[in-house]
Amino acid sequence: ANIHFVSYSTEVYFDGWGVEEQYTWLDLDLQYAAVPENRSIRPWIIVYGHRPMYCSNIDADDCTTSKSKVRAGLEALFYKYGVDVILEAHEHSYERLWPVYNEQVTAHNYSNPKAPVHLISGTAGCNEDLGECFNPILGAKGPWSAFHSWFPTRHGYGRLKIVNDTHLLWEQITAHDRKVEDSIWVVQHKHGPFLNGA
Repeated sequence: ANIHFVSYSTEVYFDGWGVEEQYTWLDLDLQYAAVPENRSIRPWIIVYGHRPMYCSNIDADDCTTSKSKVRAGLEALFYKYGVDVILEAHEHSYERLWPVYNEQVTAHNYSNPKAPVHLISGTAGCNEDLGECFNPILGAKGPWSAFHSWFPTRHGYGRLKIVNDTHLLWEQITAHDRKVEDSIWVVQHKHGPFLNGA
């Protein structure tokens, strides 16, 4: 019960409707979650949406450009309220980012991060046009990419464990052998808005 989860739509940035309504709702929700007395009860703020803000894939999706619509619409809001983790997918690959804001890495570790940690776990499977999904990653696209993995038909899933108010464990599991492909601990002793230097 020490987590404030928020699900949001990334599709509003492509459908052309609901952008302002969602932003207003998200702003109010995160503002409430970030009030110190509420944050002391639920210190972790974790948000999740379909399309990522950043990615190293070589397709032409929104996350592959520095002019990402999703990033332009939401990144500053999530930073303002100190969102700890952003879970994303869409790309049929896996990628873990260093804490990042405005394309700038704030640290090369996850100890008291000063920006959200993005986790792109899009390897659950795909049946687009009854064919194989093809969202390759051939290398890191930016300094924000800490780890990435892609191979056709290699499926997997993410596992998140909130250990306590300060420690969170993320594991990316490969489906065929159920082995941990990647894992990190996020340790945050200073939950709060990043704009205030939390």
